[in-house]
Amino acid sequence: MKEDAIFEHEVALPSHGNADNIVHWHAFRRIEQAREFLPSIRLDAGQRLVGGQTTDSLGPLWWVGVRVDDHERWGNRQAVNKHAVSD
Repeated sequence: MKEDAIFEHEVALPSHGNADNIVHWHAFRRIEQAREFLPSIRLDAGQRLVGGQTTDSLGPLWWVGVRVDDHERWGNRQAVNKHAVSD
């Protein structure tokens, strides 16, 4: 699968303490920024790339993140990291 295919679907942004085990994500106002960010993500065993597109009160955005299979094995639940939308 081509990595940027994750942006083809409407998927809400994760929230802190989410039940989907998404531990790290970035949101972007331009899809080009999201695509440029993809190569910087390095996955370990039990991790996979997730993301999508959505909108907020300012307009469209695209996000990309990492989902872990086992949150306990991954580590500290408080270490979940979210990066704000950049322009």
